[in-house]
Amino acid sequence: MPRRASWIRPDHRARLLERGIVIVDDGGAPGRRHVRVSGHGAGVEEAARARLGDDIDVEVVGELPRRLEARRCVGYMEREPGRLQLRYVLKGNEHMDDIVVAEADEAVVVFATVCTSAGGERGASCEGPWHVYLERPLGNRTVVDGASGRRVPFKNVYVGLDRRL
Repeated sequence: MPRRASWIRPDHRARLLERGIVIVDDGGAPGRRHVRVSGHGAGVEEAARARLGDDIDVEVVGELPRRLEARRCVGYMEREPGRLQLRYVLKGNEHMDDIVVAEADEAVVVFATVCTSAGGERGASCEGPWHVYLERPLGNRTVVDGASGRRVPFKNVYVGLDRRL
C-alpha cells in the first residue's frame, strides 16, 4: 500500500488515479517536495507535475506501483515428512507472491518471488516462514535456492524456543 502524503490533496490523488497514475511515495529534503509515481504510457511525469505543481520533483518509478523480485531463502526445516518450511526476510509492506519448487533425486530447488513497492520499502525487516509440500519426504536431498544458486542452510526453529517462554 502506498504511503499517504499529507501534503497531497485527496482530490489530486483521485484525479491522478483516474488516469492510472498512482502516488507510490513522497519525500524529499525539508522545504523540497519529491513524489514517486507509477503510470503507463507517455506523459505520466507531466500529468503529475501539472496536477501537483511545477515545483514538485516527480520521479516515475515504473508502469505499476508494485513489482516482483526474486528473494533468497535464508533457511529451511522439514516440519513433517514432505512439508518443508522455508524462511524468507521481508520488510515494510512486502508479501510473498509465489514459491516455485522443483524436485530432483539429489536436490529440492526453491525459487521465491516477493511483491514489493516500486518506490522501495521502508520499515524493519522480519524473517518469516512459508510452507511448501513435496512429492516425497526430503530425506538426504539438499535444498538449493534458485535465486542465488546456493545451498539453503538448515534452520531449526525450535532451538532456543524454551528460553523465550
